[in-house]
Amino acid sequence: MLRLYDFECKRCGVSGEKIVEENEQPFCGICDIPLWRLPPKIKVAMGAAGAHGYYDDNLETYIHTNKQRREVMRQRGVSDHGATPKPDGDAWV
Repeated sequence: MLRLYDFECKRCGVSGEKIVEENEQPFCGICDIPLWRLPPKIKVAMGAAGAHGYYDDNLETYIHTNKQRREVMRQRGVSDHGATPKPDGDAWV
């Protein structure tokens, strides 16, 4: 079965993708030595939680969008840059 792999030449550093049989050993077109197969690039899926929101421990509420998060923070008088003073001038505890 043909597969797409990433290869690199250890001598000259040339790298690229090649379509080869699973057990086939390609050679460098410049150095004529066997190419080293690079490990596959791995993509990590964080699951469906990102699409549905998350629970913010600091705000103690479930957040669905960044807009909602900003609105909750505005209502509570906090920002990403630290707490804002209360209307009476005292600091939030």
